[in-house]
Amino acid sequence: MRMSRACATAVLVTALVVSAVSAFAQVPAQPAAPPAARMPAAPAGPRVVSPEIHADRTVTFRLLAPKATTVVLNGNWDSGTNIAMAKDDQGIWSVTVGPLGEQLWGYSFNVDGVKVNDPGNGEYQRDGQRYDNLVMIAGPASDAWTFKPDVPHGTMTAVWYPSAILNQAGRRMYVYLPPGYEGGTQKYPVLYLLHGGGGDEDAWTTMGRANIILDNLIAAGKTKPMIVVMPNGNAAQMVSQGYAYGPTPRPNAVTAPAPPPVQAAQGGPGGAPRPGAPAPRPPQVYQGSYPHSLVAEIVPFIEKHYRVLDGKDNRAIAGLSMGGGHTVQATNNNPGVFGWIGVFSAGGQDTPEFAAALGRIKAAGVKHYWIGVGTTDFALQGSETLKRVVEAAGLPMSYHTAPGAHYWFIWRQFLGEFAPILFR
Repeated sequence: MRMSRACATAVLVTALVVSAVSAFAQVPAQPAAPPAARMPAAPAGPRVVSPEIHADRTVTFRLLAPKATTVVLNGNWDSGTNIAMAKDDQGIWSVTVGPLGEQLWGYSFNVDGVKVNDPGNGEYQRDGQRYDNLVMIAGPASDAWTFKPDVPHGTMTAVWYPSAILNQAGRRMYVYLPPGYEGGTQKYPVLYLLHGGGGDEDAWTTMGRANIILDNLIAAGKTKPMIVVMPNGNAAQMVSQGYAYGPTPRPNAVTAPAPPPVQAAQGGPGGAPRPGAPAPRPPQVYQGSYPHSLVAEIVPFIEKHYRVLDGKDNRAIAGLSMGGGHTVQATNNNPGVFGWIGVFSAGGQDTPEFAAALGRIKAAGVKHYWIGVGTTDFALQGSETLKRVVEAAGLPMSYHTAPGAHYWFIWRQFLGEFAPILFR
């Protein structure tokens, strides 16, 4: 019987398929691949809320550390040192403190001798190489530096400028532009705001909250809108640490210009040196110093690149601690550049040379010399000396104290009191 060509083709294909299946069946079976290795799932663990602020302004701090043997809390409020914490059956350590005052407080934990920040709190401050968490107790006393979303906000910019005096092709500073500056044509006065030792151009915003203070004052009509310039006062640093621009010099490697000797000594009660205070140092030579660069390079840079009102009556300068020393040095060496001077927690010298410098500032027409210090501040004696010599020189001045020590609690307050008198 003869098959058609189509049938023959079908038979051939069927035979090939059967042959292939038969051959495949004779191949020894391969062992199955082991399942992919999996990382064991991390236990969810108990939920930790920290810090928890209660209605009565007490605060509960918590840390999950089940294997720790000792955990203590450290905060910068009175009696805030080595506060013992207790562990529950879930391994959560906790303690409730307070009530705390209406303030911005820094804190950290110490776990078996090692400083640890609060992993449950993303609010922190950096002061040089020191990091601490922050907790804000809001209320009338902290209203000046409480962020208010419903008020107009200025713009913070990070600006690079060249400094031939400090031998750096680029240095960074922060510039606050008041609400309405961008897109406008108005010109503004300028406040040059200087930080203290260990700080940098970050300090007046992350710890001092200067931009928030200015936003709130301007919105309330308590101060004139102004530009605020916050440079890096560490002469050897091009930029503050923590921005991956490094390596940047460690704080103890930075050789910033020395403050006046009275500020450096910061004597204790009865004129005795404060325990641990550095020995008095002679005044830094002005030429080539950071205050020299501030006046000769930063001021012209700002006046070239921003819409500013010129003349000393539209320039103010203020600084805290080391920045107060820089303020004194810059103004003593440049009478007639700044019409408004603020010295926070820093001193002066009762010498003929210092008095002569103040006399030149008076003759140049300074508008106001504002001095502020804490009642338990180690700079109290130096500030009182400065008050005495400024009064004796006959400058228009005022002297202010605030309860507290050498810390941002008083400096935030001082900025809030100093800014409203400016440029009137």
